Amino acid sequence: MTVNKPLTYALLLATALGLAACEKTPEDKMESAKESVSEAMENLGNAAEETGEAIEQKTNQALGNEPTTGEKIENAADDAANALEDAGNKAKDAVDGE
Repeated sequence: MTVNKPLTYALLLATALGLAACEKTPEDKMESAKESVSEAMENLGNAAEETGEAIEQKTNQALGNEPTTGEKIENAADDAANALEDAGNKAKDAVDGE
């Protein structure tokens, strides 16, 4: 994660808004602007989440709380088992007509 991501998203927003100004009707401009703002907000939210995750990871590394490879594998296996169980339950429900 780099610090430049939020800046990149802001530049993309500005570019999109600039392109929106080249469209023919005010309605088209407004719709494009709405879409651009929506995408920019989503991208900023994703960037903030990634930044938070990176900070958490660095903090864990600095404090020596970083999970071991074995713990990571165990967590991944647990997640996979839960996903398979959920899929099995959904398939059973579909067969049972629920």
